[in-house]
Amino acid sequence: MHVAVDDTDSIDEMCTTYIISEIMSRKKYDIIGNPELVRLNPNISYKTRGNGALNINLGRGSGKKKITGMINNEYIYSYERLDEEPDEDDLMDFVYSIVNDYSVKTDIKTSPGIVISKDRFDENLYYKALEEDISIEFIENYLKDRAIYKKINTGHGIIGSVASLAWNRKKITYELLDYKYPNYGYIDKNTKMKIAEIPEKYNTTFNNIDRNNNYPAIFPKQKTPVIFGIRGINDVDLIKIYDEIKNSYNLNDRRCVIYETNQGTDDHIINDPEFLSDLGSYAITGIISSHPYVIRGGHRFINMEYKNINVKLSAFEPTKEFRKLIDSLLPGDIVRAYGSYIDGTLKLEKLMVSSVSRLFRKEPPICGSCHVKTRSKGNMDYRCPVCKKRYKNPNIYEVGRDVKPGYYEVPVIARRHLSMPVKLSNYFGEFNDMYKWDSGYR
Repeated sequence: MHVAVDDTDSIDEMCTTYIISEIMSRKKYDIIGNPELVRLNPNISYKTRGNGALNINLGRGSGKKKITGMINNEYIYSYERLDEEPDEDDLMDFVYSIVNDYSVKTDIKTSPGIVISKDRFDENLYYKALEEDISIEFIENYLKDRAIYKKINTGHGIIGSVASLAWNRKKITYELLDYKYPNYGYIDKNTKMKIAEIPEKYNTTFNNIDRNNNYPAIFPKQKTPVIFGIRGINDVDLIKIYDEIKNSYNLNDRRCVIYETNQGTDDHIINDPEFLSDLGSYAITGIISSHPYVIRGGHRFINMEYKNINVKLSAFEPTKEFRKLIDSLLPGDIVRAYGSYIDGTLKLEKLMVSSVSRLFRKEPPICGSCHVKTRSKGNMDYRCPVCKKRYKNPNIYEVGRDVKPGYYEVPVIARRHLSMPVKLSNYFGEFNDMYKWDSGYR
């Protein structure tokens, strides 16, 4: 039986993933497969931090077992297949009691939703939740005669819950989250950077650390039950990394859980649409049509023509060194831009430079008799300062460009959960091998 939960946290406390870990810790039901952490539309305003919803499959399991977490130094296993469904009303009472105990009560915006279903939902709902802002009414109509659900406060969380069960799981990554409730407390920055270096040694992990910006990305910014989170494409490696961190640092954690996720998959990206709509995320190819410009705060902008539409590309201050790439672009360059769209602006997550326009400069010609540079008198009139001989045409030189064709991505400190990093491009086969990726612009 699939159980989905969302919107139990607030902007600065708790984490909905902890609800799943608490369900697992009670050991009332067997776990079937890995629990799932599904990120949804990163552009909607009604969200907490990562806009992620959770689900887990519970019942009586059988078949092969594998490690899916650890609680109080004891491994938690999941089963290969489901043999017996639990009673859905009993299951709802069980999950509701946990959600009610652990969801944030101090924030009126926190509105948990629980959905229980024997079956997964139509994948179109998943993509709709990546591209739009879905209403509660729409979801409630969809759930009629399909599943049972419970709302707390407005119950806005049923939207994400349903969307998580509509995830098609065509592209899967993993994240191991380590916990201590209600929060771990202070870890100094130097120690965080050292710990973040451990998963970075494994080529199956991604988005661990940003050395250029001194940012340990595996650690959350807010005070939550999560101590750290390690993302990767191999769940066995995540367990090895967890053990290495435990053996190297006495973090006194209480539990960890491995989730299947859609993080780093670019599932939110729509390729080359006819029209661009607010709240959508796109990959579009066009021609740069202006010089870059900077506004207060160091934010960069440049214009691009896409299917007779003028699109403003932006690289805001948090993208750090990536902004230098925008500074280097010129009219005529052909690029493919990836990012979220709102009010005519595409907020860049990465950029492919397909071709660069040629840049030329003109200089006064050298006098053929005196071998000195002539001086411009205006109106295509150049004269030798020595012999006074006149020349009509300047010399034309091609100027080298600082930017080369290839892919460029924002640094780790600015990456969204869903955005596919260069490190995964070959794994998912998403990008043309003829292009060389660059983790930033230097």
